[in-house]
Amino acid sequence: MTLDPRLLRPFVVLAEELHFGRAAGRLHVTQPALSQQVKRLEGQLGVELFARTRASVALTDAGAAILESARAAVGAASDAETVAAEFAGAERGRLRIGISPGAHEPAQRLLAELRDRRPGLTLEAKQDNSGVLCADVAAGRLDMAIAFEPGAVAGTVSEEISREPAVVAVAAAHRLAGRERVALAELAEERFALVDRAGGEGYNRTVADRCRSAGFEPRLDEDAHGPMAWETAVRARGAVGLTTRASAVSTARGIVLVELDPPLAFAIELVTPAARPRPPAVRLAREIAYAAVSHSS
Repeated sequence: MTLDPRLLRPFVVLAEELHFGRAAGRLHVTQPALSQQVKRLEGQLGVELFARTRASVALTDAGAAILESARAAVGAASDAETVAAEFAGAERGRLRIGISPGAHEPAQRLLAELRDRRPGLTLEAKQDNSGVLCADVAAGRLDMAIAFEPGAVAGTVSEEISREPAVVAVAAAHRLAGRERVALAELAEERFALVDRAGGEGYNRTVADRCRSAGFEPRLDEDAHGPMAWETAVRARGAVGLTTRASAVSTARGIVLVELDPPLAFAIELVTPAARPRPPAVRLAREIAYAAVSHSS
């Protein structure tokens, strides 16, 4: 029997979710329909792709072996549809973009320009820590990400599009809250706030490196867990945090920003997949990022 390529997308989505309910929701089908699609694909391939029990779903060795090829096929089909639509004169298409909280302002400039240039483009945005977003790009769940000091993530390519001046964030009652500016070396005895290690290793490593360059080994907050780890450390535990004015917009309540002298900067990077071709919407977003984001920073 000839392989039906339409069955590869249900396989890929279920492999990513490992949960029939969530996968069916993403595909906008019922769970029984998804189960039948997977069984049909298994019948056509002649192997079991998933080990199923009442409580769990797991990839078999065969399923894991074909996953990347299936992802590539699904991605190629999507790219072909988008390119064909553009050649037909349409502006439809979809761009799945990840936005790090630290890159919020540059990302908004990019999205505003993208909407002006391609009003028919469907934008799907996800906000999370840079490490999480880069993992999504590598896995094909996002087309690109605008990330704040993401570091190197396997399966992705990062290109710096902006450098944002760094500031020190402290709680309103902190001893430094009344200062207009401070040298990084003056913070040698302070404890530095970090973001959750699961998604922020790039930022955390950069903070430590900046401190070492200033001549001291930083004391790091060791309780960095959860999406509000950085804010909690600054507001509630007296830590200091390195950030930018743009990225502090959503966390400014109860936090005072102090200028750094001499100045430092954080990198905002555009992250795309390393192994897959860039679809037209990603190529356009990259062009805009360099024109609208880089030149305004």
